[in-house]
Amino acid sequence: MAKLGEMLLKEGILSSEQLKEALEIQKLTPGLFLGDILVRKGLLSEDELIRVLISKAGIPQANLEKIRLDPNMASLVPPRIAKLYRLIPVKKNKNLLSVAMIDPLNESAINELSQITGSTIDPMVTDQKGLEKGWKQLYGDDLVSFDTSEDTDPVSLKKQKYRISKDSIDMKRLDAAIDSAIDDAIDLEEGKEMGAKSPILQLEILSETSHIIKLVNSILLKAVKMRATDIHIEPFKDEIRARFRIDGALSNIKNFPKSALHGIISRIKIMSRMDIAERRIPQDGGFRAQFKEDMMIDFRVNTLPGINGEKMVLRIIGQAELRSNVSEIGFSSHNLRIVNESLKSPYGMILVTGPTGSGKSTTLYTILQQLNREEVNILTAEDPVEYQLNGINQINVRPAIGFTFGMALRAFLRQDPDIIFIGEMRDYETGAIAVRAALTGHLLLSTIHTNNCASTVSRLVEMGIEPYLIASALRLVISQRLVRRICENCKEELPLREAERLDLDESTLADIEHLYRGKGCDQCNGIGYFGRAPVFEVMPIKTDEMRGVITEAGTEEQVLRIARSEGFTVLKEEAIAMVNEGVTTLDEALRIIVME
Repeated sequence: MAKLGEMLLKEGILSSEQLKEALEIQKLTPGLFLGDILVRKGLLSEDELIRVLISKAGIPQANLEKIRLDPNMASLVPPRIAKLYRLIPVKKNKNLLSVAMIDPLNESAINELSQITGSTIDPMVTDQKGLEKGWKQLYGDDLVSFDTSEDTDPVSLKKQKYRISKDSIDMKRLDAAIDSAIDDAIDLEEGKEMGAKSPILQLEILSETSHIIKLVNSILLKAVKMRATDIHIEPFKDEIRARFRIDGALSNIKNFPKSALHGIISRIKIMSRMDIAERRIPQDGGFRAQFKEDMMIDFRVNTLPGINGEKMVLRIIGQAELRSNVSEIGFSSHNLRIVNESLKSPYGMILVTGPTGSGKSTTLYTILQQLNREEVNILTAEDPVEYQLNGINQINVRPAIGFTFGMALRAFLRQDPDIIFIGEMRDYETGAIAVRAALTGHLLLSTIHTNNCASTVSRLVEMGIEPYLIASALRLVISQRLVRRICENCKEELPLREAERLDLDESTLADIEHLYRGKGCDQCNGIGYFGRAPVFEVMPIKTDEMRGVITEAGTEEQVLRIARSEGFTVLKEEAIAMVNEGVTTLDEALRIIVME
């Protein structure tokens, strides 16, 4: 059979210069079909390619969208070979095996397949869509693929949206898909890559090879299925390590050969609209993936150049299941009454405080869900929008172009709002406008970075806000942390003497009535924990005595003393109560106690 390039030249579809460039790229990325390169460069369509192969090379076409494949064919060709060479067995007649291929001119693939099956191979041509349908029919859900389409957000920059077509893949198949993709990883050394005439185009094509796509997609799916909040891709001297942050703790998931680094990083960069040629400085990007019809998840991506290559972290946003009511998120009965009373107020300021990753946004989203009614106008300014809520007007701020929280707040006040949510109160401008809004008939919700409820007042004063304005505007402060939940499937009670091994004061030891732990099981991946629970302290601002101490710019100790006299319980006490109830372990509670 004549070479594909020669046929395309004779047909006048390609010029000699175009073919030469495509062949150079193919030489630098061994195993990549010349037709793929030409289609991706826009030099011909997939239909034109198939037409040339049928008419000029005399290769028959296999319409896999209509053919019902024999399940026994799956045992003839391993999935790894089928995906590596992008082919699928169609039928067997004695010693003749008909195989549909994207590249029916690939003699090495045909020869290897002949040796594996012991048959003479009769190549047929098919397109990618038909091949993927045949794979799913014959091999089940081993293949994970993305379809791409454009998605435009009215505030943020244009982003790429990816749809994961199968969300029912089990963990064993995901692990098998990852192992298969690792076996097929392209060995592309740094020096060879940068010596190419078109290194950027080469990286683009490398990132689109089937095994790299499968590897990246499988990692993303596994992270979502394991309820991870972050994915870490970390290059070391001889290997790449992938770790997931699950329930607040990092766990090692898989080690990959170093040769897969450029493909993985380039693939995610392209998905995130980042510069694949830039490796000297950190970059930020992101993309959106649809895992179910009603489940859209955003990935925020950051790269960091290191001595062994670029480290990449993907923050997974929008995976948590939001509650519709604050009674469902873990407040004690006493604190729940206080929160619900405060939410009835038509104006004032409600602040949620705690360190990064303590669940502040989730709590505020739940409050917004509860307050969301047809007769109220709710506006939010976020960086970025983490969950899309029906019936609520949500805005992404963009500080890089001057669209700050303060600017959004000023605009909101001209939009006839009833309730305003500001993602974070971090400077005087935002704080001053927020207080003004709270004092002029609006209910304002926001987060602030402080260690506890009592220190929130001091933080607002430090920002430059007058104490008397704080006393008038502030209605409620909620401080929170997250602790890991004991796995209910393997929970067991421990003797109280286990607490004596820890360096605890007498009063804390006296408060401990029960101890529990998780032994580790399949459900929790042997960790002993499954999921996280919030620990809250709730401080209302409602008495004249409390407002008086705030107006006088009282210290944290003075505010805490008044709050305690009004029935306030601190995070330490709430955490110990959760230990006694069997929600979490003493070790987890001690993290809260140490922070306090």
